[in-house]
Amino acid sequence: MQALLRNGGARALANAGRGAFAPAGTSASSLIAPTAGTLGSPRWIGDTGVPENYGQWKDGGPGTGFLGTPKNHRELLEKRPMSPDVLDIDGERVHYKFPAVALSSITNRVTGCVLSGGVAFGGVLSFVGGPETLPAFVEGFKSWLPFMVYPTKLAFGFPFVYHTLGGFRHLYWDKTTEGIDNQSAKASSIALFAASGGISAMIAGWTF
Repeated sequence: MQALLRNGGARALANAGRGAFAPAGTSASSLIAPTAGTLGSPRWIGDTGVPENYGQWKDGGPGTGFLGTPKNHRELLEKRPMSPDVLDIDGERVHYKFPAVALSSITNRVTGCVLSGGVAFGGVLSFVGGPETLPAFVEGFKSWLPFMVYPTKLAFGFPFVYHTLGGFRHLYWDKTTEGIDNQSAKASSIALFAASGGISAMIAGWTF
């Protein structure tokens, strides 16, 4: 209890000492009351204290204009690109170049989504119509749109081949930690695109 009284007395003396340097017309209660600073420690900016609209353009207040903040900074903030930003503010130009390694990584994710969507479509179709629905759908598609058979098989074959070969490449990277430097990754990415395209074209050319 005595320690608490001593601490309270020291705080009161400190606040009273600050009163000698406070702006004219400041009441003692405003010095003791907590403000924006530490408890019991008033904070002053010039002779006016901390304005309520400090740092904001509100009710005609100056805000941070003295720091060079433009009046339309809210509008500029809405145009600020999200992180990681790919497109410029106009939404048309691209910030960065996409090397072969980046395109390979993006393609790996896209092909994975395509494969998941294809499996989900076949599963839902078989669940609703029975196990014979999917083969009947394929045969009907081949008879209705024969000119679309090769492009469709190529569109489904490329994701399967690319994602499979890409998976083997990642297994090799994880097992050996080799081939992950920029030059090797670029070479393997180009080879992956070429091999996947060639194998997919051959698979699509088969009649089945």
